[in-house]
Amino acid sequence: MTRSTLPTIAVAAALALALSACGADAEPAVTSAAPPSAGSTPPSPSPTASDAGGPGGLYVALGDSLAAGYQPGGGELRDTAYPALAADRLAGDGAELTLENLGCSGETTTSLLEGGKCEFDEGSQIEQAEAVLEGAGGDVALVTIDIGGNDLLACVRGGASIDAACVEKGVATVGRNLPTILDRLTAAAGDGVPVLVLGYYNPWVAAQTLDQPVAGVEEASDAYAELSATIERAAKEAGATFVGLDEAFATDDTTPTEIGGRTVPENAARVCTLTNLCTARDIHFSDEGAATVARVLAEAAVDAGVTAAP
Repeated sequence: MTRSTLPTIAVAAALALALSACGADAEPAVTSAAPPSAGSTPPSPSPTASDAGGPGGLYVALGDSLAAGYQPGGGELRDTAYPALAADRLAGDGAELTLENLGCSGETTTSLLEGGKCEFDEGSQIEQAEAVLEGAGGDVALVTIDIGGNDLLACVRGGASIDAACVEKGVATVGRNLPTILDRLTAAAGDGVPVLVLGYYNPWVAAQTLDQPVAGVEEASDAYAELSATIERAAKEAGATFVGLDEAFATDDTTPTEIGGRTVPENAARVCTLTNLCTARDIHFSDEGAATVARVLAEAAVDAGVTAAP
């Protein structure tokens, strides 16, 4: 298979730079807007709840910079983030939902519970979500969440090494906090409302196959696999639905693939295609990546019972 996407930088070095930028400010002061997880351009204002409800019900999206639509260089484009694109796909199938995207760039599982990354009227993202869901009067159709990646990103040291002990601790923190988050979300959403929990892709598969060494990369790759497994366990225990990204990102596919004149495993090529890592030193979704995740999420929503209003 041949692809035209060109990795214009050494991917492993770029990955370390991107991740160190994402995790540089682990606990910034509270502001009226979400701090970006990479770059320095001021982000979009914090999300607020709308008063309107669509004919298909309310869709509340929670998460970090992936949900917020973070862009390389700073800023957020929520209209093209995966929650908005998933809502568009569902609308095309007749389920017209009103989206409330509460995603907060830089959010960790701890800050989602306690606040401190974005300024929400109710204090924290989980408290804001509970208020929105409980105020919907039972007219809730869907809840989605991605969270946990930033619990690990602060473990990149100096752009060239990864603190394996820190990564292990980060996964344990997710395992401790996420069950509480999901229990509160499922309770606030109400009986029968699908709560979809998104897994993460593994950006380190690209670093493992290319030439620039990053100390601890193998441990980091293993940790991202464990992160996804931890998220999946928490989702099942809470009665939520885990939506994995391994198939979309071909995580286990090492079929040789040509990209930019170089042969790499398919999983590394997918990371280059579905994120901005190989073109902009940024691990967030590319336009194709956001659309791909939206498709996966919308399909899971339909499977979970999200359908057109009668």
